[in-house]
Amino acid sequence: MWPGALVEELAARRCIIFLGAGASAGCISTDTPPVSPPNWLQLLEGLRDSSRDPSYCHIVDDLIAKEKFLDAAEVLLGGINSADFASYIRKVMAAPRFQPSSTHKSVLAIDPKIVVTTNYDSIYDNYCRSGQEQGLYNICKYYDSHLVSDLRSPVRQVIKAHGCISDPAKIVLTRSQYFKERQNHPNFYKVLDALFLTNTLFFVGYGLSDPDIQLLLENSNITYKNSHPHYALVSSGMNEAIKKAYKEAYNIDFIEFPAGNYSKADEMLKELQAQVTHRRESNPA
Repeated sequence: MWPGALVEELAARRCIIFLGAGASAGCISTDTPPVSPPNWLQLLEGLRDSSRDPSYCHIVDDLIAKEKFLDAAEVLLGGINSADFASYIRKVMAAPRFQPSSTHKSVLAIDPKIVVTTNYDSIYDNYCRSGQEQGLYNICKYYDSHLVSDLRSPVRQVIKAHGCISDPAKIVLTRSQYFKERQNHPNFYKVLDALFLTNTLFFVGYGLSDPDIQLLLENSNITYKNSHPHYALVSSGMNEAIKKAYKEAYNIDFIEFPAGNYSKADEMLKELQAQVTHRRESNPA
């Protein structure tokens, strides 16, 4: 089921796991009634309802209907003040007591050296630093300065490429923010470029639509053509021409689970974790 090369790379900790929004989609809060973290659509609709300028609403609705989410976010952030934005983000992502998903548990059990995520929530971060794992993980946001030091240490690393709800003012949500932070924090992106170039990537819960990540993948694939692919766990049903285009542009092999069957995806990740663990135990060196 799982490519032997991916199992080998994960066992040797030469593979970076990239967590997308789908990894948190299965999280449920302990509140009554329970809630899940908002997806892109829900996040934008909530921000729209928090805006004090109703004249933006029809523009935003039109952009959302066309699935131009980055453009919708650009308009929304122009019509909401920073205090209201921070209040809303904390309300929907920090206040609910979200429990880790099955995906989070499998990824932690695989025990990669590096996890990169564009998620704003702190669910995986908190799970990594709880219980017996406490003290073994450092969290590094794109604006922090300790990334290289952490990479040279035995500490496991969770890299928050687009910021975190712990500091809503530095969350990267729009296209202009992507480019601004790339200019303001070039060293972070140089390190990320190097990691993408020298490691196998495994995308989990991620739609590969993030322009920032696409650019990094393009750069690494153009800079040095590699016979070793990256991997992505995705829902089946993707158009074959699109899959071919992603393969040629980003050197990604797709491992598919039945469309909409997320319990099957969880089973597959658990099986991958078991294979990685077995590989490490049978070959400790």
